[in-house]
Amino acid sequence: MFDPTPAMAGWFGYPLELDDRLRLISEAGFRSVLLWWAVESAYEPPIPKKVETAAKHGLGVENAHLQFAGVNSLWEPGYEGERYCTEMIGLIAEAGIYGVPRLVVHLTRTAAPPVFNELGFSRFMRMAEAAEKAGVTLAFENLKVPERLYEFVAAAGTDRIGVCFDAGHNHCFCPERRVCRDFAPIIKAVHLHDNDGTRDAHNIPGDGTIDWKLVRRELLDSAYEGAWSLEIEHPLTDKFGKSLLPREDDPYFGMGPEEYLSRAFEAHKRLTESSL
Repeated sequence: MFDPTPAMAGWFGYPLELDDRLRLISEAGFRSVLLWWAVESAYEPPIPKKVETAAKHGLGVENAHLQFAGVNSLWEPGYEGERYCTEMIGLIAEAGIYGVPRLVVHLTRTAAPPVFNELGFSRFMRMAEAAEKAGVTLAFENLKVPERLYEFVAAAGTDRIGVCFDAGHNHCFCPERRVCRDFAPIIKAVHLHDNDGTRDAHNIPGDGTIDWKLVRRELLDSAYEGAWSLEIEHPLTDKFGKSLLPREDDPYFGMGPEEYLSRAFEAHKRLTESSL
């Protein structure tokens, strides 16, 4: 079922407090938001405040992105992997408490993560069990190593997990694959952003070389029923507070957050109306 609700990531690159970001997102016309679900981050308040702030500005929570800084440790033996798994399970439980329906999960970080193994698989399945108890759906995202998603889903089955289709990652990391089509029955979340095929730029749809007519057709042919969510980011500051160097090819140079969000909202409208 097609859901035209305009949804936007709560972090979009501008170094503003969450309350200001969500207010601007709402004022731009978006009605749902993707939250960052982590223990701590430079521009993020404690978890209960996140959902409260979204509601304050009339925004539903489409999904939240589970933290991923230490995710490679889940595939490695030792204390750190166990500690991180326990931390992730706690965050999943909190999602259930605060009514977040879906969490987007990374299986790996970096282009050369540890190999797929039974220890890592068992830890992720413990997370899936926790999600089932909490009434939360886990949606595993396609990343720099697409094979990991394919082998994980093959091992886990499709009864207890879903997939987050990231259009930008598909385009620049594995254009030979059609991730949305391959996992059509279990697409539970989407990240829509654009790039030129050479790097993960997180541009506004239309400011890159993705074939959006193809993406739109694949989404409509899938079982996905949620909002078509933008995960765009003007490269000024990352969500951890690190300032990023400006790029010569930055299409949003000098653009304030209001103009940026207005442009994003219009792109979302064109995408859902099939005019992009």
